[in-house]
Amino acid sequence: MTQSPEIIDDLVVLGRAAPEVIEKDGRHTVCLGGWSESKGYVRLYPTHKFSNANRWNVIKAPIVSDDSHDSREESYKIQGSKDDWEHLHEKIEKVGELDREEQMELAKDLPKTCRNTLNDNRESLGLVEPEEIEDVYLEPVDDPEPVYTDLDGNRLKGKKSYPHKLYIEYTCKGCEAKTGHRQHCIEWGIYKFWDKNPEYDPDEVIDALRLRDDDYKKYFFIGNLNNRRNAYIIISIFRWKKDELFQSTIGNF
Repeated sequence: MTQSPEIIDDLVVLGRAAPEVIEKDGRHTVCLGGWSESKGYVRLYPTHKFSNANRWNVIKAPIVSDDSHDSREESYKIQGSKDDWEHLHEKIEKVGELDREEQMELAKDLPKTCRNTLNDNRESLGLVEPEEIEDVYLEPVDDPEPVYTDLDGNRLKGKKSYPHKLYIEYTCKGCEAKTGHRQHCIEWGIYKFWDKNPEYDPDEVIDALRLRDDDYKKYFFIGNLNNRRNAYIIISIFRWKKDELFQSTIGNF
C-alpha cells in the first residue's frame, strides 16, 4: 500500500551535505537537514541536487517516512524520490526565506547540545556551540572514487571523489566528552570552494570558513550516519561576526 504523504510547510533549511552518487541507479543526491516548528529537526534524503533548498530557505514538500530505508526518527523522503526522480526538485516549494537577523535569532534560540547527549538519547540531529576549536586540518584520501558520467555526459562528482576531507577538533559548551570531538565536515560549500578555486591551496577553505578567526561566532549543525549511528559529522557551519550578533541581541530590547 502506498503511504499518503504528509505536507510539511515550515522547514527551514539549515544545511545540505555534499552530493553523493547512488551507483546502482545513477541518482546524484544531496542530504538536507533543517528545523521545523511543527516537527523539530528533519532530514530529507535523497533530494535532487537542483532544488529550492538553499540554506535558510523555508520550504514546503510532501514527505513520507520509510523505516526500511532509514529508521531514524528525524528522517523522511520526499514522495516519489525514486520513481519520480527527474521531477523531484519540483516538489520542493520555497515559501519563505530567513533574513540575516532571523538566521541569527534561530541559531541562538535552538537548544544547544553535545554529540554525546545526542548519542545517549538516540537523536540524530542537533546544534552544537563550540567553546574552543583546537584544530582544523585536511586529511588526504588515499583512493578517491572515480567521477561518474551519466548518459548525457554530465559529470556526477560525489564527496568521495575529492582527495581531501576536512576535520575539526573541538570542545562544545557543556561538553560531555572527556577528550572533545573530532568530526568530519561535509558541508557542500567546502566542495564548491574546491571546485570553483582549483588554483588555490585546498586548505584555504579553512580561512574561507573563518574557523580560525576568533572574531566570528560559530555553530555546528551535526548529524549521525545511518549505517554508523554513533558516528556524527558536521553537516553545516553557521558563522557571524560577534559584534553583529551583539547588535542583533541589543536590537531586541
